[in-house]
Amino acid sequence: MSIRNILGKRFLILDGAMGTLLQTYNLKESDWDFKVGCNEILNITRPDIIKKIHLDYLKAGADITKTNSFGALPWVLEEYNLQDKTYEIAKMAAKNAKSAKDEIESVHKCQKYVAGSLGPGTKLASLNQIDFDTMYDGYFLAASGLIDGGVDLILLETFQDPLQIKAALNGCFDAIKNKQKDIPIMVSATIELNGSMLIGTDVSTLAAILEPFDILTLGLNCGSGPIQVETHLRKLSQNWGGYISIHSNAGLPENIAGKVCYPMDPESFAKAEAKFCDIDGVSIIGGCCGTTPNHIKALHEKIKDLKPKPPKGVSPKALASLYQYEPLFQEPPPFLIGERTNATGSKQFRDLLLKEDYDSILSIAQEQALSGAKALDVSVNFAGRNEEKDMIELISRFNQKISIPLMIDSTQPNTILKALKLIGGRPIINSANLEDGTEKFDKICELAKKFGSALVLLAIDEKGMAKTKQRKLEVAYRMLDRALKNGLRKSDLVFDLLTFTVASAEKEYRNAAKDTIDAISELRNTHKEVGAILGISNVSFGLNAQARKYLNSVFLYHAVKNGLTMAIVNPKSLIPYPLINPEDRQICERLIFNDWQEGDPLIKFIEHFSNDKKIEEKETLENLPLDEKIKKLLISAQTNELIKTADKALKVMSADKIIDLLVQAMKTVGELFGEGKMQLPFVLASAESMKKCVDYLNQFMDKKQKDKQLTIVLGTVKGDVHDVGKNLVDIIFTNNGYKVINLGTRIEAKSFLEAAKKYNADCIGMSGLLVKSTIEMKANIEEFEKNNLKIPVLLGGAALNSKFVEDYCKPIYSGKVFYCKDAFDGLKALSIIENKKLIGENKKKKIVSDKLIIKEIPQKEIILPPVEDVPKAPFYGRKVFVSKNQSNYAYIQNLAFNWINKKALFIRAWGYKKANMSQEAYNRLIKEEIMVNFENLKELLIEQNIFEPFIIYG
Repeated sequence: MSIRNILGKRFLILDGAMGTLLQTYNLKESDWDFKVGCNEILNITRPDIIKKIHLDYLKAGADITKTNSFGALPWVLEEYNLQDKTYEIAKMAAKNAKSAKDEIESVHKCQKYVAGSLGPGTKLASLNQIDFDTMYDGYFLAASGLIDGGVDLILLETFQDPLQIKAALNGCFDAIKNKQKDIPIMVSATIELNGSMLIGTDVSTLAAILEPFDILTLGLNCGSGPIQVETHLRKLSQNWGGYISIHSNAGLPENIAGKVCYPMDPESFAKAEAKFCDIDGVSIIGGCCGTTPNHIKALHEKIKDLKPKPPKGVSPKALASLYQYEPLFQEPPPFLIGERTNATGSKQFRDLLLKEDYDSILSIAQEQALSGAKALDVSVNFAGRNEEKDMIELISRFNQKISIPLMIDSTQPNTILKALKLIGGRPIINSANLEDGTEKFDKICELAKKFGSALVLLAIDEKGMAKTKQRKLEVAYRMLDRALKNGLRKSDLVFDLLTFTVASAEKEYRNAAKDTIDAISELRNTHKEVGAILGISNVSFGLNAQARKYLNSVFLYHAVKNGLTMAIVNPKSLIPYPLINPEDRQICERLIFNDWQEGDPLIKFIEHFSNDKKIEEKETLENLPLDEKIKKLLISAQTNELIKTADKALKVMSADKIIDLLVQAMKTVGELFGEGKMQLPFVLASAESMKKCVDYLNQFMDKKQKDKQLTIVLGTVKGDVHDVGKNLVDIIFTNNGYKVINLGTRIEAKSFLEAAKKYNADCIGMSGLLVKSTIEMKANIEEFEKNNLKIPVLLGGAALNSKFVEDYCKPIYSGKVFYCKDAFDGLKALSIIENKKLIGENKKKKIVSDKLIIKEIPQKEIILPPVEDVPKAPFYGRKVFVSKNQSNYAYIQNLAFNWINKKALFIRAWGYKKANMSQEAYNRLIKEEIMVNFENLKELLIEQNIFEPFIIYG
């Protein structure tokens, strides 16, 4: 029976370490053929020992035995001058394991499996220590030997770099195809104690990178013991939609008298690994370094009667760099792709490319990431240049040094292939089209499939560019059908239905913008899984720079409303739609939708956005009251003008007053962001403007104000990688004169405590986006209390609420605990802390809600009705009822959800506001997305017992 058919029906046990047992055999140099340390040569020189080790593991209860071929790769064997024996060694390794398997199956009439083990080798591709083709050839050769030797599956284990994995997968898949076999592949990575692979990739990003590949399982092994790996395994379970494997070491290795020893005995190892059986998706469990047949036997006894839980995780549909992933469908949309590393669209980039000034090009790329771009468009196609060479130069640098995903902007298969071989993350190819027929289109689709890339499909065919709505959809549906036949999925595809300038007086282009918007709407409504992308600035080509900013911004707004999911744009060149004057919006919209009600919309647009427009805007700003002008300039991030205005304002108000105005304006920015009316790049731009203005005002503040420097240690709690909100808090706190120690994401209690001591912090701020993060906050506070910490703690995050803080966090801590709905609540909390009134105050007293307002009523106004028979209270105070009956318990849990004010939850806490949507569209959003999320979260909370329902009465 194929392992595919049994996976998930019962736990499969993977055997333990090969090297650990070989050390017990007192082998002579001649046993190694004088290649001491090369375990793989023993497959040829001492097959009897290798077979016996396999037999010992299989008899102990292992279902799968790993071949002795971990290092059977040419560049590893080259150290022993054995590179030419790669195929032979791999084949013999498989034969030895298969011989043991056949013997056990024959005697015990049971099903066993041989996994062809291949490790990562000794070099990291992402650090340019080895090239993709060398790795591919090596894995192809080794896999061919394993297949010919009779393996049932291939195990790629202990991998430390996603680019290694992709090279290995390609080599193994092609070897399997070449041998015309159906052999599944397991992938297992090593996560270091810091929570990431050696190259810096965490498990959720790895899951996003490998999501497109057809692998049997994704798992973790080596690096640490079962206790240390549990957190990462649970995280993988949440982010991987398939089955999971785990084979950890027998604890963290220790150096005892110069020997490496593993501390966990068989019983403690088995007990620790058995805990993994309750993790969704885990179906293959075994041992790595330090484990022996006794460890495997103990594990078998512990889990033989248990049944695996099915996978419930959701693999991210995303693009990824080595260091982070970005969902293809952003909330709020769109997915912004930086356009400044494009030789066609950016003169600055083109000039640097001609000079081969790669350091300056890298700086441009990094600026795009900092300005809010979620991915980077890389286009080097320029007359007189070698596109392939230039692409290699840039991608090899960007893969290591740019934190956001990459877009390979080329239509040449060879250039695309060269780039794909250098990218460890999951990129997107831009693009494939049918201009040259189907052959080239199919070739690019094949590359996307082979490397797990997303793909942009451009609406061009043999007839040329699709200009009308009908033609756009006709070409799109044809490309969709062909891409699916090439093995791609709808979720891999993003359609560019083309944007043409509306600045042309030619009749055929007057409906260009409207046709594009309408075509996107129909395509996305028909095929919700696909994405839609546009190069936004094309719509305004030919207009003056100032007019283009307005038209691009309004066009982007309407395209997103109608289903656009991605946009290639310079985030700095956009104006947030709510900040555009209504008259300017209307003029832009008439041109976009070709509205002739008040005459030719193009002529009206050009007249309106003449060169005097900037002067008109300046005059409008000048007419505003000084305080309103300061706020407006901050919201629109006009830094230089803001500083000039602040300087003038100092004649009539204090620096403190100006900073108060800036804080009020930033609060407006936060509200616009929460309503989806202002995108993150603009929020960060406003925050940066505030910082520069505050820096300028600093010289005019009194010494006491300047020297306040209250210090806060800030971090996102363990298990949570979301840091946008935390970083905004950092910016706003810093801009208000506080010293912020930003620890980053996934911070454990121990790190908070160490930082608080190191920096003599006045308070700690903990942030988190996920529901589970609130539990982490409570656990951290308990740890603070155990360590006798007394300084105030600020808590904030999307999933947090004041009731949780009041009921579960404040009562367990001797210091002050603040619930901060946003950064501005945080500022209020810091102001209170500065007064030194509440530091160290015992807060285990009865908590009165911040929202409770008590009004004194004069005695004469109190009128009590007469009562002849005064009832006697059965008891005083309050009682808590917790049901021990399981059915009652479940009933109370469900009842609790019925009492939730969904309208308040969806609008206020989750930020789903109707804004400019029609009621019908908003109702559909609630039904198809919001309620689905609510029910999924409800199910998760109940299944994992994240909260305990009880009834309070009295």
